[in-house]
Amino acid sequence: MSYFNLLLLLASLISSIDGDLNFHPIENRYISDETNDNHHQSKQYGNSLSRCEFYTLRLGSEITDIMNSLHNEYDTSERIFQDFIIENLGFAPWIAEGINNGKSLTGLLSHDLHKKGGWIDHKIDESTYEILNHKWIYMYGDSTTRQVWASYAAPFRENNFERNVKEWTRHYCNKQQPHRKKHIKDGHFDEEGWRGPCGVNEVTCHVSGYGENGLLTFDWKHFPYEDYDDYLFNESGPWRKGFPGEGIRRPDLLTIQMNMHSCWHGYNEGIYSQHLQQPNVTMIEQHKSDIWKLMAAVRTAVDTRVNNDPKMNATTVIVLTSGFTGYGFSTTKTDACIQQLNRVTTEAANSYGFAVLDRGEIERRLMYKSLYADNPVFPNEMHLIQPAQNLISTLLLQLYRCLHASGLSRSEFDQEKSKYPLEKKTAFRNWRYGNALHTPQK
Repeated sequence: MSYFNLLLLLASLISSIDGDLNFHPIENRYISDETNDNHHQSKQYGNSLSRCEFYTLRLGSEITDIMNSLHNEYDTSERIFQDFIIENLGFAPWIAEGINNGKSLTGLLSHDLHKKGGWIDHKIDESTYEILNHKWIYMYGDSTTRQVWASYAAPFRENNFERNVKEWTRHYCNKQQPHRKKHIKDGHFDEEGWRGPCGVNEVTCHVSGYGENGLLTFDWKHFPYEDYDDYLFNESGPWRKGFPGEGIRRPDLLTIQMNMHSCWHGYNEGIYSQHLQQPNVTMIEQHKSDIWKLMAAVRTAVDTRVNNDPKMNATTVIVLTSGFTGYGFSTTKTDACIQQLNRVTTEAANSYGFAVLDRGEIERRLMYKSLYADNPVFPNEMHLIQPAQNLISTLLLQLYRCLHASGLSRSEFDQEKSKYPLEKKTAFRNWRYGNALHTPQK
């Protein structure tokens, strides 16, 4: 290339940059419903379910990348208070307090930004939490799911509940027995493939939720398919015969997360699996099969009307992948196992028409400046510090809103067989997936 042509190229590039150096998000025309400049409908592939997953994943990536965009002179507690994050991060009433006399890093009032996002100072049915109003939200998963459940309660139970939720659940919740085998703390259950204290978590918890009749449930889940799963979803279980005291009412949203414990107990890198001489490959392979078994059981259960009552409410199912152990070099095989099972989970969930929130990948994006770093931005832990669980909670809400507003319960693979009995399609007044899709970020 000649020197003159090179100068022309540079001039062209420079002229294409906005004078304010605004960031303009790239739109994926091949997955958008919008029309292009020629007024022809944009080419689409995938269905509405895949687009909802895409938009949610993109919002998560946007928030985590903005959080990591600052140099290391900003510590963890400061970098959270960027305008875009304050406006788009839900379940975080503390963020409205801001820093430096209630300000964001750019000097705007954090309270005003959080209010603009619809998170505070609105009635529930006029807020971003609208979809949760009067709903029964049922979260089925491990201790990291418990964090999300606590975040959902934070807007009206205050932050102390989030900080003490582990102890709270062990003291005030119902035991899962007699519907499962009881596992004593630090017991040896080698016939099941594990040892350790996990049995103390075997509880089902209920707290009041959003609006009248709103309910938030956390139900502990260990492995992909156990005796407790059989109780929940079999022919005589509550998902098919009705929950005690609820009549035909069933949860409006069921979330499911697993895989962490399968790999934690299956590889001899964890503190409770060092007795293993080699990885328990047989158990891991069985759990891969059990993931498919679970999805089939859930699909049958939520498709079954309690007492064949046509007025029974529909249940939307969202499956979450699992995060990593947070132990770094000492558990590389375990973390690889988790990723492998996450991929199986995604395939199985989508095959049965369930939406997937890829929590594992969002948390890895959040930690990209911290994993194996000498000076990590966020501590490498299994239970990541805030705003990690607030972030996952926000993305779960946005995915739920997208599925609902799209008229979906699971998918559009088969209009008759794949859809739940749905309520009428809802148009949200302020429905969006964060300003990442609309507003340039300076």
